[in-house]
Amino acid sequence: MKLLVKDIIKETPDALSVCFKNGGFFNKISYKSGQFLTIHVPINGEIHKRAYSFSSCPKTDKDLKITIKRVDKGLVSNYLHDYLKAGDKLEVDKPMGSFFIEPKKENIKNYVLFAGGSGVTPIFSIIKSVLVTEENSKVILIYANQNVESIIFHKEIETLLEHYSNQFSVAHILSSLNEEKDNYYSGLLSEDLLAKIFVKHDLKFEDHTYMICGPFGYMEKAKELLRLNGISREKIKIEVFKAPIIKLSGKDLISNVTIKTNGQVHNIKVRGDKSILQQAMSDNIALPYSCRSGMCSTCKATCVSGKIKMIEGHFLDEKEVSNGKILTCVSYPESESVVIEL
Repeated sequence: MKLLVKDIIKETPDALSVCFKNGGFFNKISYKSGQFLTIHVPINGEIHKRAYSFSSCPKTDKDLKITIKRVDKGLVSNYLHDYLKAGDKLEVDKPMGSFFIEPKKENIKNYVLFAGGSGVTPIFSIIKSVLVTEENSKVILIYANQNVESIIFHKEIETLLEHYSNQFSVAHILSSLNEEKDNYYSGLLSEDLLAKIFVKHDLKFEDHTYMICGPFGYMEKAKELLRLNGISREKIKIEVFKAPIIKLSGKDLISNVTIKTNGQVHNIKVRGDKSILQQAMSDNIALPYSCRSGMCSTCKATCVSGKIKMIEGHFLDEKEVSNGKILTCVSYPESESVVIEL
């Protein structure tokens, strides 16, 4: 399915939103707040697929909107920032992702949402869904950025604060801030600062709805602070935009990986610090993929033999992992030979 670009909005110096017309009457795209859209971007004769979270909300927005941050040396993000324009059409896959909520009018909840940088994108969609649907629920956004100028959706967040003053609150954490005031705090997320924010907003560390999205280090810090206050990992939803750079003891390992898919057998050599999907793509082997960060099931496979390591924060549950299921985008070989089936 192709979508028409209606508008491009410059959110910050390095972030923009792409607004799409949401199909026709019979082929409108349905999605949940927090999910992502995979777009196909043609660059120099090749199609590159990238997944970007919806910043629009199915409860409040007629059209679709995804938000994209420019990444240093990022092929697709830089192309979209420099060349995409209104009137262009892009092929898309159906919305996916497990980082979402389904708000219900009868809910009475506290949502504690941690966002860092462009990680606010799915969080912003979730905030709007809760505020318009659950009038008895409350939401606090704990949002970290470098400075005021880098706050994505700053004006929209202020508007929501005005319209939903009894439900919605925000704590901005800025690493470069000359003077603290109101809900703007200087520095980085820390145990003392989080405790200060919770006290100010009369919150206790209980079984609220905790969600985190942002840079890997920020998410790890938020999880650590919640754990110190009695909130286990199972009670926290996270969204990983980009798999972290990992250091493995077997990075010098060259593994013989056999991939069985669609009646074909492919044999590739994969270094221990390179994902199976990444090497397959380098070898021009067409495997299914979408998010490339372990947050959907598009690249799910079964490890028939050998050992692999998956990074934390992936989509699969413990039962699937124990049955040999892997996600090739975040799977790294740990033995000299590996066999997987798709």
